[in-house]
Amino acid sequence: MNELVVNGPGGPLQEPWPSGPRHLPALRYAIGIARSKWKLAAAVGLAAFLLVLAGALLMPHGRYAQALLVIHPLEQNLAQPTDQQNALPPDTSAIDTEVEVLRSPSVAETMVRKLKLYQDPEFGGQPGAKPSDDLIKKAVTAVEARSNIRRIGLTYAVQVGFTASTYDKARLIANGLTQAYLTRKLDQKLEAVSEANRDLGQTLGDLRKQALDAESRVEQYKAANHLLGSNGTASTETELSTLDEQISDARADSAAKMAKLAAAVSQSKDGIGASDSDSVTGTSTVGALRQKEAELSASLAQLQTEFQSDYPLVQKTKAELDAIRAHIGSETKRIISNLRAEANAASRKEASLMASRQQTEDMLATNNRARVGLLTLEQSAESAKKIYETYLTRASEVAVARSLQRVDATVESKAMPMATSVFSNPKIMLAMAILAGLIAATLAIALTEMWSSKVRSWSDVVRDTGLPLAGFLPEVAFSHVGDPAKHITSQPLTAFAESFRNLRAYLTLSAKPGRSKVIAVTSAVPGEGKTLVSACLARTLAASGLQVVLLDCDLRKASASKLFARPRFGVVEVVSNSVPIERALAFDSAMGIWYLSGHSKDSKIADLFSIERIEELLETLGKRFDRIVIDTPPLLGFADARIISAKADQVLYVIQWNKTSVSTVHAAVEILRQCCSRNVAAVLNRVDVKQQATYGFADGSDYYHLYGAAYAQQI
Repeated sequence: MNELVVNGPGGPLQEPWPSGPRHLPALRYAIGIARSKWKLAAAVGLAAFLLVLAGALLMPHGRYAQALLVIHPLEQNLAQPTDQQNALPPDTSAIDTEVEVLRSPSVAETMVRKLKLYQDPEFGGQPGAKPSDDLIKKAVTAVEARSNIRRIGLTYAVQVGFTASTYDKARLIANGLTQAYLTRKLDQKLEAVSEANRDLGQTLGDLRKQALDAESRVEQYKAANHLLGSNGTASTETELSTLDEQISDARADSAAKMAKLAAAVSQSKDGIGASDSDSVTGTSTVGALRQKEAELSASLAQLQTEFQSDYPLVQKTKAELDAIRAHIGSETKRIISNLRAEANAASRKEASLMASRQQTEDMLATNNRARVGLLTLEQSAESAKKIYETYLTRASEVAVARSLQRVDATVESKAMPMATSVFSNPKIMLAMAILAGLIAATLAIALTEMWSSKVRSWSDVVRDTGLPLAGFLPEVAFSHVGDPAKHITSQPLTAFAESFRNLRAYLTLSAKPGRSKVIAVTSAVPGEGKTLVSACLARTLAASGLQVVLLDCDLRKASASKLFARPRFGVVEVVSNSVPIERALAFDSAMGIWYLSGHSKDSKIADLFSIERIEELLETLGKRFDRIVIDTPPLLGFADARIISAKADQVLYVIQWNKTSVSTVHAAVEILRQCCSRNVAAVLNRVDVKQQATYGFADGSDYYHLYGAAYAQQI
């Protein structure tokens, strides 16, 4: 597509030229970019130069001394019982916090008061003056401005530097800052210990009272519920065991005595012999009486066999026998009475033991039920006691800590004179300012160039579109030339008119045989100048003696129609068959071309250009005119441009110089490739010739001035 072949009757008249332009050397292109953006580069570079220079002037100048401080912050709440062995190491934010404390005005004020810097004129003071808020504020501000306190990387080390008129003063103030910081931190720790002592003292009193109250509630509960201790409970259980044994023995004894009583009663009724009676009663009296009774009974029986019942000896023996029997009866009653008394006593003993056992069991059950409530009170008392003991231990530790307090920071090295700052050397600062300006200017050029990816040259067109470049069209100042299309006729020897003659030559030479009548002029987006190109191209073609018609198909804006007198009818009425084409065509005598306006009274113009309608219109116009120049709608967003471009013999794609982005160009070219396989070429429009020359592209548009009077006007 990039090769230009001129065809003659016998075939190609010339071998194809090499495709595309040669790319510019990188250095030359860079110089061209810099020349084109020298104003931006100068402004940014000057701003950077002044900023660096101002910063250098504001930096302190003088002798510099620096001390090294190592910080180990371990935040502790002395009023809380914590284990110091479990303390975590400080994080980076803790170190940064300490650095900010070191930079604080309070530390500087402490040092100012100690060294009496309010009497030093170097720090805004007055010799021999007494401390006042104004003088101290000035001195503190001066100290903060000259201090250089910074952390070294992520370490615990902090550099404390100061700049003064002499090394001795710089060293003295740097050491003073570190000492003021250490003193302030030590005072804070001592105050923290004192406050912890006060808090712990009050807390200990409350905790002691709580512990005593808890113990008192326990004892009151025990007394109210008659609770026994663990020893009392054990003795009660032992007593129950002993009572069980005694009850068992009492039951056996009672049973035995009841059995004796029953046996004695039975024997007394049955008249048991002497030996059995003695075994029951446990005494020989009844037995002896029974034996004597038996002897008397035997004697009486013998006597009664020998003598009459009234015999005196018989009467005497009978009387003795009755006396013995009476004696046996009374003795038996006495023994039975004794046995009954013993049996009753054994029963009462058993009952007493059973009652004692029941009372002991009831007391033990009551004790166990009361212990449930006692357990909660004892746990509460134990907890209060432990808390009190813990705080008591902590109070002892805090009391010891007050005498052992030290600052969690060490002075690794006292302030020492350092090399003079580079900010004190004017030559170095001037060189740095110049270098910063150059770097800033270069970055500004590079960033704007990268940000604004625009089409500027022949090589950009060929690289970004793959299309041949039909020509360059220089920028025209409308305030100077009026109507550009008519300017071509009135001023034919301008660079602007010559650029369109070059465009006409390209179209003539690149056209295929029999396919040069319909020329479509399009662009990617509105505002790129395709309407002006269409009108000027139509006028240039007409100047060569051709019958030319300009067809305004951009119905939404109808910009081409604004260049001519507005007719009554236009392309909308012709395509919709409302009026014949002869009534819609108009002739512009000043430009020598016919035109078909895009204006219409009908606002419903959607889907006006179908393939059949546009073919019919072009066929009708082709019978009457040599060339048909069509001003199409933009390619991006409108379907009409695709249909018209597909039916044109040649398509000119207008790209506005240094404005249309590369991404927009890519999108438009892709549309052209999809819908148009005919002869397509690009036109770089509104080229600023002078600025184009500063890029060093040498595209030919900047050489018109070399022809002197032949091109007296560049426009």
